[in-house]
Amino acid sequence: MQLTYQSITAFVAFALFNCATAAPTAEAASGAVAWADPWDCHRFYECPAGGTPVLKTCGPGTAFQEKTMVCDYEHLVASCWRH
Repeated sequence: MQLTYQSITAFVAFALFNCATAAPTAEAASGAVAWADPWDCHRFYECPAGGTPVLKTCGPGTAFQEKTMVCDYEHLVASCWRH
C-alpha cells in the first residue's frame, strides 16, 4: 500500500510539474496540453495554461489518443491493446 501511495504521489507531482513547465509553449497558449494516464487508457490529464492538471475520462468505447490529444475508438489506441 505504501508503495502505491508513493507512486501516485510521485505521478501527481510530475503532472503538476508538467503543467507548470508546459505553460510557455504554443500548445499551452491554445489550451491543448494533455497527456495519457499511464495506468488507464480511458483517462487523461488536461492542463489549462498555467493551471492545475484535471483528470478526465473518455466516453464509452473510446480511449485517449496521445498523438492527437483526443478520445478515439479503443481499437485505434495502442495503449489499450492487450498483449
